[in-house]
Amino acid sequence: MTAGKPKRHHYVPQFYLRRFACPDDANKVRVVERHGDILAIDRKSIDRIGYEDALHDYVDDGVAGSIEGPINHMIETPFSNSLTWTKIADGACTSLSEDDKIPIYGFARHLQRRNLETLRFIETESARFADGDLDADLSEEEREMHAWIAASADNAHALFREGAMDTNIPEDADAINVMVCHSPIPLRTSTNPTLMISAPGHQSIFGAFFNELRTWWLTLDRYCGAFIVAGGPPGFSNLPMPADAARMINQHYLVQHGNSLTVRYLLANDPYLDDDLVWAGYGFERSTTHGARWRKRVTGQ
Repeated sequence: MTAGKPKRHHYVPQFYLRRFACPDDANKVRVVERHGDILAIDRKSIDRIGYEDALHDYVDDGVAGSIEGPINHMIETPFSNSLTWTKIADGACTSLSEDDKIPIYGFARHLQRRNLETLRFIETESARFADGDLDADLSEEEREMHAWIAASADNAHALFREGAMDTNIPEDADAINVMVCHSPIPLRTSTNPTLMISAPGHQSIFGAFFNELRTWWLTLDRYCGAFIVAGGPPGFSNLPMPADAARMINQHYLVQHGNSLTVRYLLANDPYLDDDLVWAGYGFERSTTHGARWRKRVTGQ
């Protein structure tokens, strides 16, 4: 803390992480922590994950600023006090209705745009553009955006800040299909909670229906989550999901955890984790005080 201001800037809100707290300790979550080829299963304090020091601070024309306070006051606090989040926090996801469709979509979108992964992606793509490595058929708009980012060392962060602070209802909100799902098994999440499930031109593991749709998933609590589907008919539903679909969601988070630029923590407290770690190519090494240690197997072992 400096002059009353927090140094740790959470890109995953703590009120969200608390939906996955350990049954015997409301301040901790069970995590899979990535250290290169090593995975450590342990318990972590909620205030010690999903943050980056001074992430929201910046300097503009020699004047220091920060979006940390505005994010809390304009986005986090209003949503955490909303009727939609009250239903989720009270364990009443079955009561989520059409009225909660836009808030759920907006929250999933916000979590994606404010995430550290998004900032690192912007920076990485900007570096690729500068090196001439991006696809030659970029649109003129995309070229102009990359040229603008390259014009200043702060512009990548400025674009990130703009997305993180966007409170406008997206133009496509009325065309979104939100499918709230109730799982019979515990669901996982991560420190990049809005999970990309499908995109046009890619075969989806969830079936042909999703092949031409842009689909995200957001776990809302340990037994409830939502698909956010763009590109198909609009709608809202609130229904049970089969266990095999829930397991695929959980495996998707494990894949994200292993392949991302920034996702260090997978939040997982379910009986299928060991089997899924083997499925993902990890081998058990030893038990620890609160969990275990696993290592990525060398191909051919």
